[in-house]
Amino acid sequence: MTRRFNDPTSKLVDVDWDDPRLQDLLRKIEGLRLDNRGTFKARPVRLHLGWHVTSGPDSSGVPVTVVGDSGPGGLVIKTDFPLQPGEPVTLDRRLATGVGSLLQCDVERCKSGSRPEDQGHGVFISWLRVHRTR
Repeated sequence: MTRRFNDPTSKLVDVDWDDPRLQDLLRKIEGLRLDNRGTFKARPVRLHLGWHVTSGPDSSGVPVTVVGDSGPGGLVIKTDFPLQPGEPVTLDRRLATGVGSLLQCDVERCKSGSRPEDQGHGVFISWLRVHRTR
């Protein structure tokens, strides 16, 4: 059975870039930005520097927000301070009842927040690689 080659250029159309309707649409979308957060629901956790966290629920650690999933074994967090690449950290997802887990991670990279709402607020985005859950 032979398969016909489908020429993608056969469906091209001419665009009148001077059409007032197109110009109006382009003006309306000029300032839009794509937001690639998807449907991930941000959630608060506590961040501990290092991998040595005492057992049992406690209030130590710094509150941060998990804002994304960067693939298998990867998380993205938002902090108000920079983290150094290679730095070991622990994310505490335990509730006040002690239910939940600790994630031992390494910081892969960190950058300043680039969204308009981040500017001037000391927002940092860090990509973490999860090594162990306990």
